[in-house]
Amino acid sequence: MFLVGHGGLQAWAETWRIASLEWPPYAGSSLTDGGTAISALRKALENADIRLEVDYMPWTRAQAVAQTANYVGYFPAWPEEVLDGFVASAPVSLSLVGVMQREDTTASWTTIEEMFQNYRVGFVRSYVYPAALQRQIYHYYDPEDGAENEHDLARVLAAGRVDFALTDPAVMLHVAEELSLRGIDKNAKILQKHPLVMAISMKSGHEAKLELINKLLAIQSDASSPTLLCCVLDTPQQPRGAASRQDGVRPSHSGD
Repeated sequence: MFLVGHGGLQAWAETWRIASLEWPPYAGSSLTDGGTAISALRKALENADIRLEVDYMPWTRAQAVAQTANYVGYFPAWPEEVLDGFVASAPVSLSLVGVMQREDTTASWTTIEEMFQNYRVGFVRSYVYPAALQRQIYHYYDPEDGAENEHDLARVLAAGRVDFALTDPAVMLHVAEELSLRGIDKNAKILQKHPLVMAISMKSGHEAKLELINKLLAIQSDASSPTLLCCVLDTPQQPRGAASRQDGVRPSHSGD
C-alpha cells in the first residue's frame, strides 16, 4: 500500500482509497508522487481536502478489489477499461497509444490493417485497447503475440519475437530503461491521445463522488477528449518506430 497525500498534521475531510497498477510513468509505487497520473488525481482531490490512498497491484486484481466496500474505484484506466458496475470520471490525464519497433527493423506498413496482416504485433492481453485496434487484435489474434504485462511486451519486442508493439511509448521506454533493454527505437508512431479516467464503483453515494471529482477536474485538469493524431484505419506516415500497462502493472489498461 502506498499513501499519496500531504504529510504532517494535515486535517482531511475524507479519504478516497483506490486500486492502481505499476504503469510508469503514469502510476507506480516507487515513482515520485506515485506517478504523473496519480499525482494529477491527488492534486485535484486536495482542492476538496480529500486524501488519496493508493494500493498498487496487478491490473486485473485492481479491477476486482475496487468493487469491494473499502475502495472508491480504480485508476488510471482507459474509457474502454471501465467495467460494468463502475462509471468513468472526466479525463484526469492523457496517455498515448502508438506503435513501437526495433531500431534494426526493415518492416514497414501504411495502414494498421496491413501491419496486422503482414507482421507480428505484440500487445498486452489484459488491456482493452481503443476499439479500432482491439478489432484488429481480435481479427488476427495469436496468443503468442500477447504479453502478460508491459515488461514482457518490451522484452519480446527487444528480442525480435514480435515486429511491432502496441503501447504507450512513454511506458515502454521507461520499462526498457528499467530492464536495460537495447535496440528499441525511441521514435514511436503515435496513433492517438487517449484519456485516463477514474473508474468509480457504483456503490451507494457514488453519484456525489462522481459529481465532485468532475467539478474538481474541470477546475484543474487540462486533459481533453481523445485526439486522433494518425487516423487508425487510414494511412499513417511510414513509421520509424512503432506503438500501449504490466501484472503488478496493467492487464485488460494491465499487469506487471
